[in-house]
Amino acid sequence: MSFMRAFIVILMIGCIFSCVAVLDVEHSFASSEDTLEQQFPRSLDGYDDSEIVTIPGKLKQRIKVEPFNVFATLIFVLAIINTFLSSKFLEIAHRWEKEHEEKIAAKEAPKDSVHHGAKALHFVGEVETVFGIWAIALILAIFAFFDWKTAIYYVTDGVNFTEAFFIIVIMTLASSRPILKLSEGIMARIATRLGGTITAWWFTILTLGPLLGSFITEPAAMTISALLLAKKFYALEPSRKLKYATIALLFVNTSIGGTLTHFAAPPVLMVAGPWDWGLLHMFINFGWKAILGICLVNSAYYFICRSEFKVLEEKFQVLSLEEKVLANYLDRQEMESEWDEAISQNYQELRIKEQFEKKVDDAAYLMKKRLMPMYLERITARGVDRELAERLFERRFNEIKLFRLRRELPIVLSTSQRASFKDPDWDDREDPVPVWVTLVHIAFMVWTILNAHYPALFVPGLLFYLAFAEVTSPYQNNIDLKAPLLVGFFIGGLLIHGGVQGWWIEPVLGSLAEIPLMLTATVLTAVNDNAAITYLSTLIPGLTDGMKYAVVSGAVAGGGLTVIANAPNPAGRSILNGYFKNGVSPSKLFLAALGPTMVVLLVFLIA
Repeated sequence: MSFMRAFIVILMIGCIFSCVAVLDVEHSFASSEDTLEQQFPRSLDGYDDSEIVTIPGKLKQRIKVEPFNVFATLIFVLAIINTFLSSKFLEIAHRWEKEHEEKIAAKEAPKDSVHHGAKALHFVGEVETVFGIWAIALILAIFAFFDWKTAIYYVTDGVNFTEAFFIIVIMTLASSRPILKLSEGIMARIATRLGGTITAWWFTILTLGPLLGSFITEPAAMTISALLLAKKFYALEPSRKLKYATIALLFVNTSIGGTLTHFAAPPVLMVAGPWDWGLLHMFINFGWKAILGICLVNSAYYFICRSEFKVLEEKFQVLSLEEKVLANYLDRQEMESEWDEAISQNYQELRIKEQFEKKVDDAAYLMKKRLMPMYLERITARGVDRELAERLFERRFNEIKLFRLRRELPIVLSTSQRASFKDPDWDDREDPVPVWVTLVHIAFMVWTILNAHYPALFVPGLLFYLAFAEVTSPYQNNIDLKAPLLVGFFIGGLLIHGGVQGWWIEPVLGSLAEIPLMLTATVLTAVNDNAAITYLSTLIPGLTDGMKYAVVSGAVAGGGLTVIANAPNPAGRSILNGYFKNGVSPSKLFLAALGPTMVVLLVFLIA
């Protein structure tokens, strides 16, 4: 309970930060007429601090000019603390749920009830919701310091949510069955040439997958790589150490794997235009170094965990053999047709359905005979007409009977009365996908990538895709939009917070030499999206080519340290989170990614 009290105190502090200035009503509404004329957040050259040379001096001046800055950053810090406490929240939620289930079993709680506190902690414990929740506090703080029009203006016009919308769409498309089958086929060819072992698959996914981010965008590469790792690697139940090593490599490699080109990775996109960086510049200065860095960190972690790979190999070979036999020798459709024929024949010969119907009707008759007098007496005692009472009793009784039969004995119902059946193992089938269906999916992805900066084009594209997926449902997996929407919500919340952090990030970056700048960019990336870091660097006048290289290399190198460090990371976490007890721990992820990050930094620094 002491932990919960601490969390409640944190929430209260957040509310105080956002609401304390509401008492200053005069200040809040006096500026309502000219709010939209002033820029929010204040432009970085509007602090009149160009003559101040020290970082503390600049920050002090900016706080004096705009006191709101302190509250905005404190709320952001609380949100970051919340992400590191997320696994603790989930642990408490699971314990409360178990205790509630025991109460239901002991009939101390209604059988269909839930523990609302556990549900609330589940919500707070989902990393994808954290920044969205704390964005509410930030918006209230904007209202308190300025007015409601300013808050609306900032969210609707001051923040560009294109990246969040894009990730929702590309993650939905990349996780579709045709795209996954295509990606798995390509990876399989390469892994087979490398020996077809679990080590070959692990290297292929963690090398080729992230490098695809330079061409199909990092979010798409992250989604495909994470799904393949889930199927080929995490399903083998490796040790916790190797689990964290793998997800850390996935995040770090994806962050630097998008630097072969100038159009696919968000942190590169932010600077490519302002600094005139093209395809050749990116490959010469970043691309080949990224390939080298990925190969080095993959090899290093394999060397450290090589003994466990030998243990996993036996499991992998058994799993591969099972998949091969199921796909090539135990055709599902053929066996299902045999089942259909056998069931139809037994129904006719043994009259199974008629027997079940008779037993159900007999049980229902006895139950009705016992319950009707009791309920009719209770209702007619209230002055209700007996005929009406009988009719309503029949109606309610038949409602419950149909509900229970749909759930427990659908065999006695006609096809039209049965509830729709959703096969929980539908996504695990081996059926091939027609080439034309795959080509259409590729067309949807190409459309989305080419129009990545235009939500008015790629969002309707998602709607057309959903319609196409419904038409071709026999070749599709179940479409679950929960994960893409949560990841989009995460990115949207992070963008809202990141937009008001430039007041302290810009002077920190602008005052450093090349190597300190690279290291600082890496550290700042851990607590802010690396695209925000590189964007703010474009606002710093007079950066040399060496400093530009330093800030971008530092930002992409640090993109695997935390879930918030790189925009695609929440997508990977969402897919792999279930393989970690109480979810992916931010602190363990940070420690696992620290080594690869340092290696990549050395490659960018020395090579």
